[in-house]
Amino acid sequence: MTGTFVVEPGTTLLASELAALNPRNPFYTLQYADFRNGQGFTPWILIGDNAHSKVCCPAFMKTGRLRCSLEIPSVPDVSVNEPFWQALMDFCHQNGISDLSVNSFCSPGGGIPQLNYEKSRKPRWEYVLDLKHPDTLTKMRKGHSYSVKRARKIGIEMRRTRDLEAVEAHARLIGVSMQRRKDRGENVTTSVETNNLLRLIESGAGEIFQAVLAGQVISSNVILIAEKAGYNHTQGTNPEGMGYGAAHFLIHEIACALRDEGKEVFNLGGTDDPDPESGLRKFKTGFGPVAEIELESATFEPGNLGASLLRRVMSGGLRGRKFD
Repeated sequence: MTGTFVVEPGTTLLASELAALNPRNPFYTLQYADFRNGQGFTPWILIGDNAHSKVCCPAFMKTGRLRCSLEIPSVPDVSVNEPFWQALMDFCHQNGISDLSVNSFCSPGGGIPQLNYEKSRKPRWEYVLDLKHPDTLTKMRKGHSYSVKRARKIGIEMRRTRDLEAVEAHARLIGVSMQRRKDRGENVTTSVETNNLLRLIESGAGEIFQAVLAGQVISSNVILIAEKAGYNHTQGTNPEGMGYGAAHFLIHEIACALRDEGKEVFNLGGTDDPDPESGLRKFKTGFGPVAEIELESATFEPGNLGASLLRRVMSGGLRGRKFD
């Protein structure tokens, strides 16, 4: 990095180029940016000059009455020692950002440096299934293979859709799954924003895949789609589906569908549970040659409320444009 840091409002051309350079990352697609735009965020593209190339990533900004937030959903693969990070903090100071969130959804790896104004940090792990591997979906863990075969035998089928009824069913099943985790003592919320799910699907950023038995949806996954990859965004299964192995069946069928469409990887999503024996980790690693990627996320408060308000008033507000 040379230290140069440019922040450009997102345009369709620039966003399309960014997506083309990151075909395995659905958080870099124009459709995902359109989804966040619909949530009230202004999409930006952060560009840091490197001696040989540019480091680019999307970021999403929202300005409220008292606070201004900036979110990076998928941090680029950039060293913790690169000037990119200090330039990011400088930008936040200059533009009155009170809350900065740096996430690592579908990130290729790397860490987040120890920066000033840090509020929280947590490790997390993601599990990526290589759809080009010859053993993909043929050498599953025995329990997984049994569940897939059992689900097929009793007549469970996969449905792929984007309609409102499917969104509502997906929201209900997430609520059921979250309640099950809450009953186990986990600190989770059981509320689901159906409107956000609908907006995500309508933007084209994701699709709904559901396991259906006798006309009833018993398991459901929202998959974010990139040119060469799928990302398991959310999933939910009811008790009947749990008993029939519907969740295992659905992941298997989704992987088959993505592979047949020429996708190279299927990211099964992440967990922040460090226990290597956790049920979720065993579920995700049982589908074949799954790579476990160690990541982290962090939040920062680079500006206090008074300073942030003053800077925004003096500057006349941020002049970022939406994708057009």
